[in-house]
Amino acid sequence: MFTTLIAFLGACTLIAASPGPGTMLIIRKSLQSRRAGFLTVLGNETGVFVWGLAAAFGLTALLAASEVAY
Repeated sequence: MFTTLIAFLGACTLIAASPGPGTMLIIRKSLQSRRAGFLTVLGNETGVFVWGLAAAFGLTALLAASEVAY
């Protein structure tokens, strides 16, 4: 059980640390200007926060089950 948990946490860390499309967008905007980069981070993290709230209230399952709602 403990070794499985350690492996899971390791995988989560690697996935969280790997750059994705959001990171690439933030880098691209940050190279344009500091303000554009900051606003991109703010927008990205706001979206992540809203999605986290939706998941906490069970709306993720509803959206996944309903193609129309998504």
